[in-house]
Amino acid sequence: MLIQSLIYHDFTLIDLVGALQPLAMIPGAKTEFVAKVEGPISTDSGVVMVANRNFKNASQQPDVLLVPGGGKPSIDILEDKESIDFVALQGERAGWLVGVCTGPLLLAKAGLLKGYRAAAHWAVIDTLDAFGAIPVHERVVIDRNRCTGGGMTAGVDIGLTMVGQLAGKELGQMTEMILEYNPEPPFKTGHPTISDRATIEKAKQMFESIAPEDRIRSIAATE
Repeated sequence: MLIQSLIYHDFTLIDLVGALQPLAMIPGAKTEFVAKVEGPISTDSGVVMVANRNFKNASQQPDVLLVPGGGKPSIDILEDKESIDFVALQGERAGWLVGVCTGPLLLAKAGLLKGYRAAAHWAVIDTLDAFGAIPVHERVVIDRNRCTGGGMTAGVDIGLTMVGQLAGKELGQMTEMILEYNPEPPFKTGHPTISDRATIEKAKQMFESIAPEDRIRSIAATE
């Protein structure tokens, strides 16, 4: 089983690792990291990834195409035609399309979520409709062979869900146990539906500066 991930400079590492850690526990699973240019790729956490394939020599039919998100870099890449064309091409070939955080915006810009129910980070989910997707305010959403979800830590939920889809419920249960996935958030402010108003407003202001809704909708309108 081949899991292929798009990576790009300053993407959010936890989006990738959160989903990939469970997926990597599927027997025989292999990973491939693809960037426009092979070599070191910076992430927003300071960890450096290494792209071992580029757009020209990437495997053509991955079982899973995994697209992580991030802050402003994940919005900037929406305007990179070469990257979006790659996602569009691979998306037509892949068995499953998986988007984490703002990653679903890349899938949507590539035309792969039109008419599909999809989730994304709470700060951008309502812009999915501009790309023809159907926003669903859930942590993980599966519609046919598309699996999308919320921000950052939701990558673990997405990865575990995909283990169940690809390798069965029993392995999914075992993987969840091995990962000791039993979260107890210390502040209980992890989503607008449970957070206090002051924290929500501060978070919204931060995201508006790095991923403004009007910019995303403008990009969606651009062919």
